[in-house]
Amino acid sequence: MIPFVTMTDARGQKISVNPEIVQFVRAADNAQDECLIVFGKDQLLRVCGSLDEVTDALRHG
Repeated sequence: MIPFVTMTDARGQKISVNPEIVQFVRAADNAQDECLIVFGKDQLLRVCGSLDEVTDALRHG
């Protein structure tokens, strides 16, 4: 079973993220408490939360 994590995107919508395919997470430059989750070469997702919160959520599922 794939361990999806439910997160909130920058628009307030709930989304499911598969932490197994995340390449890296970084803080958003122009917004406080938002991060960018990068998948593959050019796919990224902007989610709410600090870098520590998002990283912990993905790590612990």
